[in-house]
Amino acid sequence: MEDILIIGAFDRYNYGDLLFPIIIEKQMETYGKGFRFRFFGLVESDLSNEGGKPTESLAAFYTACEAQNEGNVHVIVAGGEALGVTWHSLWAALNPTYQKIHRYRYRLSQYVDLNKLAKRFLKGKTTLPFLFTKEDFNNVQSVILNSLGGSGIKKAFFEQYPFANSKLMNVDYLAVRDQLTVDNLAENNLKAALLPDSAVLMSKFFPNEELVQKVTSEVRSYVQENRGNYLFFQINKKNSEGKEKAIADQLDEIYQNTNTKLCLCPIGKALDHDDHLALAAVKDFLKSPHDYFDADNIWDIMYLIANSKAYAGTSLHGAITAMSYAVPHVGLVVEKLDAYLNTWGVEGNQGAVSFEQLYDQFKVVTEIAHERYYEKQQLQISLMEEAFDRMVDLVSQKKEEV
Repeated sequence: MEDILIIGAFDRYNYGDLLFPIIIEKQMETYGKGFRFRFFGLVESDLSNEGGKPTESLAAFYTACEAQNEGNVHVIVAGGEALGVTWHSLWAALNPTYQKIHRYRYRLSQYVDLNKLAKRFLKGKTTLPFLFTKEDFNNVQSVILNSLGGSGIKKAFFEQYPFANSKLMNVDYLAVRDQLTVDNLAENNLKAALLPDSAVLMSKFFPNEELVQKVTSEVRSYVQENRGNYLFFQINKKNSEGKEKAIADQLDEIYQNTNTKLCLCPIGKALDHDDHLALAAVKDFLKSPHDYFDADNIWDIMYLIANSKAYAGTSLHGAITAMSYAVPHVGLVVEKLDAYLNTWGVEGNQGAVSFEQLYDQFKVVTEIAHERYYEKQQLQISLMEEAFDRMVDLVSQKKEEV
C-alpha cells in the first residue's frame, strides 16, 4: 500500500487552498494504483461543509512520517505560495490573536525571530513548514513539491535561510508554477520544472453538469437567469484598503457602458484575506445594482466563475478557475497573480493591472476570441496531466526500490 500524505493550508477557508487536495486525489485516482490518501494541515479541521477535505494535525503528520508500517510513505506539498512560507504567516492566518502580532511583523522582526516563535507555538520540527526532504524523516520514501509558487523568494530569502538551497536541491520532485519563481530559483543555482498550477484540472473533474448538483439553490437560479452576462468580482482587504471608491467607480463603468451585471463574491475569508470585508467596503460606494453571494462553499464560487462573462479580482485561484473553464479574466495588482498570468495568460492578457485599469482591461479580455482561452486551457491541462504521470512514476519507482 502506498500512503500519500498531502500537506498544505487546508485547515482555513481559502478557496485555492481547499482545491489542492481535492484535485490531487482526483487525478491520482485515475491511475488505479490503490493509493491511500491522508490530508494534513497545521491543525485538525473539518471544512467538508465548505467543500474541503478534513485535515489531520501537524503532530499527526510527523507521526505518519516517522512510523514504521506496512505502506510506503510519500509526501506531497500540495501547492500554493509554499516555497518561502513561514510558520509565522501560517499561524497568523489561523489565529486571530496572533494575527495582531502579524500586523507589526516588520517592526517586531528587528527584535525577535517571529518564525521561530510561531514554530514553537505550533511544535514544528523543520525551520520552515514545507521545506524538507525525506532525510528529515525516518519513514518517507519521497518528497514531491507540486507546482508551487515562489514569486517572493528573492536573494534575501536564501540569505536569511541558507539551508533552503540544499533542501530544494535534494527533494525528489520540484515543480513551480510561474516563470518568476523559475528565475528566482535560477539566481540561486536551482532548477525546477515549470508547470501550471494543479488546480487548473478542476474543469476536468467538475464540469458544469456536475457542479450544478453541488451548488446552493440561490446560485443555481442566478446562473440560470444570467449565464454569460455578469462579471464575477472579488478583492482582498490588504490590497484594496483605501481604494474602495476607485474600485467602485470602475465597476460602475463596466455596468453602465457594457450592460454587464455585477456579481460580488468573496473567495478568501481566512484571516489576512478578508474578501468579505473588502467587498462590503466597495459596496458602500457602488451606484450600480449588483448581486452579492457569501460563497459558503467552494462549489458556488467555482460555478459562478465558470458561467460568468468574465472574472476580475486579486485571487490567483479565481483567475485559474476562469482559465480552467476558458472564461475571460482580469488579474488585479497581486504579484503572484501577475507572475502566473505572465507565464500562462493569452496574448493581450499577460499580467495583472491596477484597480484604475479594471474597466479598460475588462473590455480587452472580453474581446479576445474564446478559441484562444480554450487553447490555453487545453495546454495547461495537458501539461498538468503529464506532470502527474511523472509524479506517479516517481512513487512507483520508489516502491520498487523499497
